Amino acid sequence: MSRRLRQPELQSVTVMGYYFLIFGSVVLTFAIWVTAKNLKLLLTGVRTQGLVVGVDEKLRRGSDGGKKMVYFHPVIAFETEQGHEFQFTFGSGSTRKRPTIGDQVTVIYEVDRPDKATLNSFMGLWAGPLAAFLLAGGGLYGGIQIVFDGVK
Repeated sequence: MSRRLRQPELQSVTVMGYYFLIFGSVVLTFAIWVTAKNLKLLLTGVRTQGLVVGVDEKLRRGSDGGKKMVYFHPVIAFETEQGHEFQFTFGSGSTRKRPTIGDQVTVIYEVDRPDKATLNSFMGLWAGPLAAFLLAGGGLYGGIQIVFDGVK
């Protein structure tokens, strides 16, 4: 049982399509910027060994919005080429595997910004941009479907 949309309804749906296009474009721009930043870090960054020195436990609601879960984030210490010590909490956490204190990890940082270090890993460098590209693709695809293919 399909019904035809009246002109005012069609216009509001089309406007929503443009919102999707704008949203997708903004997120795509962000994803490209982060990817370029991470590529530069890979090419010019300093790699060093870090050590898991602690675990930061954060209590958050699960994806279903109900049950609270504990996320374990490794606290990593490393030393720069100049001998300065830094410590950071890695942003990506796990609900299943608690990081093991004493584990060695590879850290990467910009020479002049060791306070912005991250793990030299997929999660440290590419998980965020990949998620942004997927979100941008969904927004752009939805916007194109609505604006250019029309609503049936």
